[in-house]
Amino acid sequence: MIAWVLNSERPRHAPRSQALIDAITLRYWTDHAASRPSAKTIKRELRLIHAWWDGKTVADITPDAQRRFRQHLTELGTGPGGIDRILSTFRAALNHARKNEEVESIPFIAGFRPTEELRSREPKGRPLTLEELARLIDGAQSRHTLAYLWLAIGTLARPAAILDLTVTQYDADNGVLTLNPPGRVQNKKWRPVVPVAAALVPWLAPDAADAKTGRYVTYRGKPITSIIAAFRIARAAAGLDARVTPYSIRHTMARELRKARVPGEQISLFLGHLPSGAASTTAVYAPYEPEYLADAATAINNVMHRLAALVRNSHRPAPDAETTGKAIRHGIGDEKRQQVRRLILEGVPHAKVKELTGVSDGTISSIRKVLRAEALALRATK
Repeated sequence: MIAWVLNSERPRHAPRSQALIDAITLRYWTDHAASRPSAKTIKRELRLIHAWWDGKTVADITPDAQRRFRQHLTELGTGPGGIDRILSTFRAALNHARKNEEVESIPFIAGFRPTEELRSREPKGRPLTLEELARLIDGAQSRHTLAYLWLAIGTLARPAAILDLTVTQYDADNGVLTLNPPGRVQNKKWRPVVPVAAALVPWLAPDAADAKTGRYVTYRGKPITSIIAAFRIARAAAGLDARVTPYSIRHTMARELRKARVPGEQISLFLGHLPSGAASTTAVYAPYEPEYLADAATAINNVMHRLAALVRNSHRPAPDAETTGKAIRHGIGDEKRQQVRRLILEGVPHAKVKELTGVSDGTISSIRKVLRAEALALRATK
């Protein structure tokens, strides 16, 4: 826990020279940030802020001091995106103090990257062709990876929202899926209520979820907090480059909806980009209208059917398969198997074989055992 000292009395409209940054950041944490879904990340960012500005006041936040703070973060190895997030948290803490009349005024906190750069930056993951997306699905090495991919395709949701999904969020009677779980406070990354495409329904059936947790994406019966490791394995097996990330699915589907001439407003709502002032009405009542986001749902359904025709691995997981965490038994194919055999016989280390082929550790070990058995049989014959 953050160990800061805070006086019990709050100064009202304190001048900048008396408002301690330590106190302001702690109040922001206790009053607001500690209860947010991203609390762990915010805590790390506040610790970095506190370490640099320890004992200083708001009056010390000069343009030159900000420049040195940004340089300090760079020297720590923080990337441009990370620095911008830390500065955003710093800005939020100061705004919280101003709104609560703890300080008379606050300085402007400049971002690390200019607005023009942010607008022109590439998306978090490059979009895929449907053929590439089909290869990614075929590259899934576990049941939970396969479930994640199809849910991501059918919902366009962010990775965290998919990992949080439980059976209680699916309203089969009305054909809608509430991407925001009960008890979670909505933030700027809004999780909407979306209609469920017909092709997605089998993936949301009660027997597709873990019996104990009710979650659709679990590993050995337990919830997971990140899909990155499993995704990288599938990406390697598919022969895709490192620019392909879990966000690539979201961007791919948004592009497919554009190509299908789905109205831009429907795409924005599906992605959780609500127009200003629309959250209270659009998110609560509109999803239960028969035609709500109907064009988007139809386009998603068409894409899922096209993908099903391209992939081998389109089947829904068996009811009890998700609790095992075992690799999917769809085989790696003769060509891939021969590649692994050749690399092993050439003396390539296990880790390098895995990197080059995208094949799981267990499969490589199994092939190695077969090769040893063949070698022993050959010696016995001689």
